[in-house]
Amino acid sequence: MLRLRTAVRFTLFGLASLPVSYLGAQPKPPVNPAPTLTTPVNFGTKPGTAADLVLTGTNLTDVTGVWTSFGGTVAVPDGQKDATKLNVRVAVPAAAFGLYELRVATKFGLSNARPVCIDDLPEVKEADGNRSKSTPQKVPNPCVVVGQADAESSDFYRVPATAGVPLTLEVLGRRLGSQIDPVILIHDATGREMAGLYADDTPGLQTDARLTLTPKITTDYIVEVRDTTYRGGPEYGYRLRVGNFPGATTAYPVAVERGKATEVGFAGPGVKDALAVSVKATAQTAATVTPRFKSGGAGWPVPVLVSDVPQLTETEPNNDPKTANKLTLPCGVTAKFDLKNDLDCFRFAVVKGKKYGVTAVTAGINSPAEVLLKVQDDKGGKLAESNPTLPVCRAEFTAAADGDAVLVCEHLNYLAGPAEVYWLQLSEVLPDFTVTLGQDKFFVPLDGVGLVPVTGFGKLNGFASAVELTVTGADGVSGKLTLPATANPTPALPIYLPVVVKAGSPLGASVVQVTASASVAGRDLVRRASVTDLVKAAYGGLPNPPPESTERVGVAVVPKGAFTLSVTLTKPGFPAMSGWNRLKPDATAGTTIKGTISVQRTAGFAEEVTLTSVATPPNATVKFKPVAKDKSEVEFELVLAANVPVGPAQLIVRGAAKPGGRDVEAVSMPLAFAVLEAKKVEPKTTEQPKKK
Repeated sequence: MLRLRTAVRFTLFGLASLPVSYLGAQPKPPVNPAPTLTTPVNFGTKPGTAADLVLTGTNLTDVTGVWTSFGGTVAVPDGQKDATKLNVRVAVPAAAFGLYELRVATKFGLSNARPVCIDDLPEVKEADGNRSKSTPQKVPNPCVVVGQADAESSDFYRVPATAGVPLTLEVLGRRLGSQIDPVILIHDATGREMAGLYADDTPGLQTDARLTLTPKITTDYIVEVRDTTYRGGPEYGYRLRVGNFPGATTAYPVAVERGKATEVGFAGPGVKDALAVSVKATAQTAATVTPRFKSGGAGWPVPVLVSDVPQLTETEPNNDPKTANKLTLPCGVTAKFDLKNDLDCFRFAVVKGKKYGVTAVTAGINSPAEVLLKVQDDKGGKLAESNPTLPVCRAEFTAAADGDAVLVCEHLNYLAGPAEVYWLQLSEVLPDFTVTLGQDKFFVPLDGVGLVPVTGFGKLNGFASAVELTVTGADGVSGKLTLPATANPTPALPIYLPVVVKAGSPLGASVVQVTASASVAGRDLVRRASVTDLVKAAYGGLPNPPPESTERVGVAVVPKGAFTLSVTLTKPGFPAMSGWNRLKPDATAGTTIKGTISVQRTAGFAEEVTLTSVATPPNATVKFKPVAKDKSEVEFELVLAANVPVGPAQLIVRGAAKPGGRDVEAVSMPLAFAVLEAKKVEPKTTEQPKKK
């Protein structure tokens, strides 16, 4: 925690009660080099093992910990000096299966997240010399082949198959963040391509490929894997899964109610005999469920979403309004177009004057279905209809009378099948909000402060309330901030959420979530701040990255810095103050405010500290001087132009020094204040009053 004056400590814990501005530029990257990981995307191991893994990247020395989303323990041997390679020993829980993430923490920060595949199939490394059908690499059935596509070439594998036993071949590539757009082709044992046994952009797999065949005779197949346009290189890794396992594309139902035990099955080709899974989710956005047969291997896991409202599953027959499923709003419904010309009807009560909305989600749950929504009254009159040209399938209407509304869902392309699943969300249209973060990782010194930029505050359906942000999820790490109702953060002008760590906390890596809460008309709303766009980028632009990763923010606790900073401002007529929260400070546009930057030095640190501003109001400048070697503070001026935006504002200062040629830095706790409009001066009149 910062060693600040009493008033500054009060600011630290009272900051959530202060409105903070979205004003200011994003902070510069840390001067100390944080680690990065370049470990291949097809990196993996087996459940229930203690595996020796080699992580590659940059700045991989001075390691303080390794975080994994599967919860295994990671041992880092001492004495490693190679900044580009890190040997670790990972103990993987026996229950782990699927796609996970890993981060490395050092004394200087936290790495990016990299995927780790945990698969119970025997792992086989791709061998050289498999670039021709005449020299395919022999692999067992079942197995998972860890390979890489090379430019202008294909990889060939000879796979044994047994008569009457289904054989499934699946490439994991794009779903892992690889650049490969994979294609699977099947050739017989002589190398002749087999008609119809070709997979590219399999529905539900985000351009990955999967196919299943049942051989009539016991034989070998030659399996060809390549990029669809023959691209290749280190970023084109893949995992080829071979065996007899379900080919699920989605869970069914695709969502469960939080805290309620639900039997979840699967949708997609070849999942008829897959075993259902009981799910009882609490805090997370999504869980994962693994499709399995009673015997044979496991299919690749699929997400099941977690909702705060009741979730139902469509029941047939419901092909006309008379047999419509009855719903109570708000709710979610999982449904499927599984028969030709299928119509799905749902009935729900509406109240005159209230507005209602229905959304159908398909691409977001990896379903190929395309839905048309039609809402009608009980007499068949049209109330609303979705617009197929818009990216979101949604219909809204305001009820003209009390009664029932009937929702009719049909497939836009009149298709049907085991993968044509959709998820309905039905509710009254009420105020709501979203919060977006501009970073998915940060670090906090033991005696300092970390900054998380809030870059988006979406206000939906007339939402106009303040939002409380709270950092949770890691022992000793905490942070609070109030987003005022008028806040409008952007990537270029973020609001900074300050985060501190409890004294005595261990160094290392963990993850946190930023919980956002508000109260609107008696409704308590709790949401999680999102890093979805950052996760998409980390997965190579994948449209639907693992949903459980879209709310996780990595944090590294790093050692105490060489110094800390505190900021005080001097308001005319008052003594110097830090925070002003007790006195409700304000500053007037068009004026200059003076203040002091104090440096709290550790023993042995006596270097000059240069100062820059991280966050200031637009059209405001800060005039700094360095803090000299023999000084502990320096005065500065905050100059507010006449056109500084009126409202809540924020000042954050960064200090940098170079002891022994090594770059060190610290940032101050955000200082909140209000900018007031300059008082208008009425012109004096010289006209004399007339005599009576």
